[in-house]
Amino acid sequence: MKTIVIFGAGIAGLSAAHELVQLGYTVSVYEATNQPGGFFRSSRVEKDNMPSEYSWHGMGPWYHNTFDLMRKIPFSEKGNIYDLALSRPIDFGIFPDSDEAQFNEGLQSIPKMFRMDTWEFIKWSYLMLKTWTSNNRSQIQYAKINAAQAWKPYLKDKAYKTWRSCFGPWIGSDWLKVSLHTAGDFFRKLVISGPRHQHKADQGGPPWTQGGGDGWLLFKGPSSEYWFNPWVKFLKEKGVNFFWEKALTKLEFDGVNITSACCGEEKIQGDIYILAINPFFAANILSETPALEKQEELNLFKPLIQDGPHAQVSFRLAFSEEVKFPRKRTAVVVSDSEFNLTLFAEEQIWDKEVDLGKNIKSLWTGTSCISSVPGRIYHKPVNNCTKDEFIEEIKVQILSCNALNDVVKEANNGRGLQEFSIIKIEVWHEWEFSSEGIKSLQPKWVTTTNTQAYLPAQKTPVSNLFLAGAHTKTQAQVWSIEGAVESGRRAAKAIDKQVQVLDQYRPPWIKILSKIDDILYSIKAPQIIDSIFWFLLILGGYLFHARGRNRIK
Repeated sequence: MKTIVIFGAGIAGLSAAHELVQLGYTVSVYEATNQPGGFFRSSRVEKDNMPSEYSWHGMGPWYHNTFDLMRKIPFSEKGNIYDLALSRPIDFGIFPDSDEAQFNEGLQSIPKMFRMDTWEFIKWSYLMLKTWTSNNRSQIQYAKINAAQAWKPYLKDKAYKTWRSCFGPWIGSDWLKVSLHTAGDFFRKLVISGPRHQHKADQGGPPWTQGGGDGWLLFKGPSSEYWFNPWVKFLKEKGVNFFWEKALTKLEFDGVNITSACCGEEKIQGDIYILAINPFFAANILSETPALEKQEELNLFKPLIQDGPHAQVSFRLAFSEEVKFPRKRTAVVVSDSEFNLTLFAEEQIWDKEVDLGKNIKSLWTGTSCISSVPGRIYHKPVNNCTKDEFIEEIKVQILSCNALNDVVKEANNGRGLQEFSIIKIEVWHEWEFSSEGIKSLQPKWVTTTNTQAYLPAQKTPVSNLFLAGAHTKTQAQVWSIEGAVESGRRAAKAIDKQVQVLDQYRPPWIKILSKIDDILYSIKAPQIIDSIFWFLLILGGYLFHARGRNRIK
């Protein structure tokens, strides 16, 4: 069998390795850092052993390839990752500074959740439905339109700001960059997804299912400890060779094939190469070999990274006492936060044996999802804050959230959030803060209004070079865990057709309307929902006048 060399031990690289080693290929994985997981990994770097996560992450009902893969990875002798390591659904809530917290209770709760009146909700739904029933129009036209700006004319200021505040915590990008195509497709998959995922009974209760409209899942412990460490152990047992702290520096190209890869002075050779590193690093690698950089798919990397890295900074709030919540698994969107903060108390879902750190009884993980909006104390965006300024900003933005304070009071016998001592605020250790800008060891790419046209396919014109990563073309269509897993599987499938990739679900009525809209778009006609609206309006006017003429006669 052919030898496979994979660069990158993130989710995409590990997914490709998982599929190919099972089919008998000799697989080697080279990773620039000393641990797997990429942007999803966790770490314990402080002396107090407190666990830290690179970023906020959850798994939605449309994560079909992710869940399918997890069923095939042993967690312990008792079972697999899917059955033993995943939480029950979290309960997402919108927490404004001056109003009550509102939770997702299904479609009927959306107007109240986002502080919309009936007319706003109708207009909001109209634009959402247009994104759902578009295909080519969405990927070409809507992909260049900012989602927040597209909805702004339909919503009053309060509803508009509340609605856009969910883009960071849910879609994983800031509202200044998310496209209408991405937002629409994301929420369609979230609301309309199939098939439902069956889960066994656990300590939380009887068997349950997760489907469209249901909540997101987290791990029952730090992500490296509950996914990547067991996964790498399993892959090693299957024969995958791992090489840590081996950063790819160059691909040698003879005009037809990749002949070798270089990690510094070391040359690595294989039959097939998979590039599963982040697109910023990939663009740099390709620029070292101009003849390779000019190839189709590979020439997309420069425009793909034109918006630069996204600064989504994770942090932890450690309390010496347990801070309870009225609901079992409460996820918090601090909707009036300038930094678009999201929070979750890890002890709500983590197994009891997971060590939170020395003297820590409650551990909240949080993420600031937008980096270019000035904060309320220092009037600096995250991009220009010092670490101390960032910590003070997030502390004030959290403590100023009256909805969060009221929920804490409800569950803690009237004690407000400020009455609980924060013994430590920690920021993910790889972020470097300076007045010249924030940066990380691994720059993060996200889907924006400038990227849809430049997503490369997994298969390239170079017969022995393939691509993987959530920045490549997938049905997930957004930078996500599911996108990474799907891309790894698609790269493996391009090598060996035996690999199975699960498709995203689209209901028949959306498929039909989207095909009709493709025809309308090709002749520059209005979108299908607009066309139906104007047809009904004209028909109604005609019938009204016809009835009036009959009355006169």
